Amino acid sequence: MAAFLRSSSLALTLVASLLALGCGDDDTMMVPEDAGPEPIDYGPTVPASTDHCSYVDLPPTAGSGGTVEAGAIEAGAAELVHDFPIGATLGAYTSRVTALGEGRTPDGRTERTSGSFTPSIGIETRNKAKAIVLRAGGETIVILKSDVGLADAAITHAIEERLEEVHGESFAGKVLWATSHTHSGFAQYTSNTILYLGLGQKRDEIVTRVIEDLVTVAGQAIENLEPARVGIASNDMFDQDDQVTRDRRGENDELMGGPKKDDFLVVMRVDAMDGSPIAIATVFGIHGTVLGADNLIISTEGPGAIERAVEENFEEPVVVMHLQGAAGDVSPAGSGGIDCPERPCYNFARIETLGRYARDAILTTWMTAGESLQDELAMEMVTRSVDLGPDWETFTIRDGELEYSEWDGRRIPDLEIFDGAGNVLSPVDEFNAPHGAGLCGGFGGALFPASQMPGTRNMEGPYRSCMSIDEAAPQFETLLDLPIGTTPACATTRLTLSALKIGDWSFLTAPGEPVTLWAQTLRERAPAGIDRTVVIGYSQDHMGYLLTPEDWLAQGYEPSINIWGPLEGEYIIEQSLALAELVETPEREDAVAGFADRVLPGPSDDSDLDPVDESPMAGTVEATPWESVYIRTGEMLTSSQPPATLQRLDSAYFTWIGEDPWVETPEVTLQRMDGDEWVAVERRSGRPVQDLDVILTYTPEPLQPAIGESQTHRWAVEWQAVTPWGTPDLDRVEDRFGVPMGMYRFHVEAGGYTLDSDPFEVTPATILVEASYAGGTLTGTATFHAEKGWRLIHSQMRSNQPVPANGTVTLNVDRDGTVETIEATLDGSGGFSVATGGGITSVEVVDRFMNVGSATL
Repeated sequence: MAAFLRSSSLALTLVASLLALGCGDDDTMMVPEDAGPEPIDYGPTVPASTDHCSYVDLPPTAGSGGTVEAGAIEAGAAELVHDFPIGATLGAYTSRVTALGEGRTPDGRTERTSGSFTPSIGIETRNKAKAIVLRAGGETIVILKSDVGLADAAITHAIEERLEEVHGESFAGKVLWATSHTHSGFAQYTSNTILYLGLGQKRDEIVTRVIEDLVTVAGQAIENLEPARVGIASNDMFDQDDQVTRDRRGENDELMGGPKKDDFLVVMRVDAMDGSPIAIATVFGIHGTVLGADNLIISTEGPGAIERAVEENFEEPVVVMHLQGAAGDVSPAGSGGIDCPERPCYNFARIETLGRYARDAILTTWMTAGESLQDELAMEMVTRSVDLGPDWETFTIRDGELEYSEWDGRRIPDLEIFDGAGNVLSPVDEFNAPHGAGLCGGFGGALFPASQMPGTRNMEGPYRSCMSIDEAAPQFETLLDLPIGTTPACATTRLTLSALKIGDWSFLTAPGEPVTLWAQTLRERAPAGIDRTVVIGYSQDHMGYLLTPEDWLAQGYEPSINIWGPLEGEYIIEQSLALAELVETPEREDAVAGFADRVLPGPSDDSDLDPVDESPMAGTVEATPWESVYIRTGEMLTSSQPPATLQRLDSAYFTWIGEDPWVETPEVTLQRMDGDEWVAVERRSGRPVQDLDVILTYTPEPLQPAIGESQTHRWAVEWQAVTPWGTPDLDRVEDRFGVPMGMYRFHVEAGGYTLDSDPFEVTPATILVEASYAGGTLTGTATFHAEKGWRLIHSQMRSNQPVPANGTVTLNVDRDGTVETIEATLDGSGGFSVATGGGITSVEVVDRFMNVGSATL
């Protein structure tokens, strides 16, 4: 949630100005700094009530009561596209709230599904659901991953229940659901109403689709189980030159001994017995935030690019699953990209560089994992629910050395945070929020004056900006039109954690955004040792940023997104360590016995949604496209069909009337004429080109329907004519100018129709040539300029600005009709310099792909 409520200064400025209009004078709403003449006896302090919450017991851990034994390994993997409807909002930027303005739609459309958030409008890379299933020694473990912003415990447990219904065996405690933390993935599925501030209000239909997709892909992986071998390796010096990621949290540099980030790369290799790869899981932290809140097109972001880069090193589909590590304070790096003089900025090109930079280190570690492949392993996984708030005593840590004072919402603190030696003083009396607090970190006073924790208004430090949830939630409900409901928010009162042991490697889930220091602390204290303990972030559940007390007190953005203050993060570490101890023993324990129940969320109120439209015109290609059909450039299409000829680097478009996105998202495949047959353009892995290289956009008519008014649903697809990522023998960025020439078309499949666009011929690109002659030397430059392009065509320069041609070129030197042919190798700026005679009238440059351009001297 790198930009959950920090998503823009615009967002906070607007919220603050709204507060100034609606919240009255600060002094009239604060608890007085002094106690007054007569103290009031409020009686004994008790935790805030959770009577409004429903809870249910967890079933016993599957297979508990036996002994952990090594056994022959079976493994299966699968992947599918998540069935999310375009029009739902994307997570996780608060400034996608329509009223805040940053994420507004480019055409003013409204969509009731997304509620007060801006709706999604298209797809660059489809959000996927992936599964790796491992079975050995009587233990079956299901590892799932979704391209969404964060996990939710209610969904994790619902998957376990549905798998038991479908497969007739218990999976209780054996499902690990991890997420990519893309900030351009579908949202509206979390049951944590506080997280509505970044993901929009829950829609039960979306929740159901998430669960069923994950149950389906898990089932496919189970069906694919076969004898296998597993190896795990690590690299603790990953990306030392910050090409892939960078440290973004300077506030804790003193605690870390200098700027540090998550540089611990772990790769799990899963092979069939014949050596063919089944799956690859990678772990390291990277935020999915190259794209900003202005982007409304679905993208798997940096984590997805990492998966794609690894996938395309194999000549068959291999399930590559990137799992997050300590990404809480790690931003994406990358290079190149495109210039964005106007918003929205669709900088998908920079995202691709992240995958290309990470690929070699991942593959090297994958090779190392191949040196330790085993066909027999002992495995165990345990899961439990633990208490969180609102009982302050729950968060007592360090064997009682650090605790909170009781949360009465009235007490004036002593304002002393550290002792003379720099140790955190106990009890912590500044954090006094019976329902929890958010937006801590020391950004100034609380945005809502009435939500200021008592006695903290004028203090320096992280507590000054904290907002008590019980006072802030109603304000956010009104200002952002979000149904946050009664507090404490039920989902913040319990937490789901898991520990997984595979051989001598321990995997511990982090239910939120672990920062590097938090993950390092957990790994250092884990029984498996720091070198064999792996933290999987954004998994099982989500409670915001995870920090140690000292790190939380160092201020900054990260402390603003958690609920139970500075001790919450280390409390979670201690609970995780307790689980880690269980998977080190030879017994198969029941991890839930004697521990907390879990929250049972209620249904969402979807009464504001319109029924799904019938689409009698689905499959229709209009002679003249509707003038408001949205495409990436924002320009108006003059034809529904692509042009008859298309130069490399230019874009082809196709638009048609389709179905309501709640019914189905059309699948568009780029096809090429091969002999007398149309065949899918395929990547090296055998996957067809259906996203990543093509952008699908959606436009409803009317854009702003009245309640109950039906709409016509139009779709458009764009392909920029460059080599698709993974093109065999043409997969370098330098080869992007060489997409094979010939006839292409778009093939569309949906539930109720199929369509083919008119064919179009891809022809050579125009090389921009500048040349001069002096002193017996012909010099010049050869460049390309895809002014409206969006694909990566240079790893360092902006890909929609002039970029150099590369490689060996042929110079056809014309002297009044007499042509001399000279070969030249271009330098890094596209320059050439050759010795030749004078009298030159023009020079033509032809590159190895037959792109051509000329200049007159």
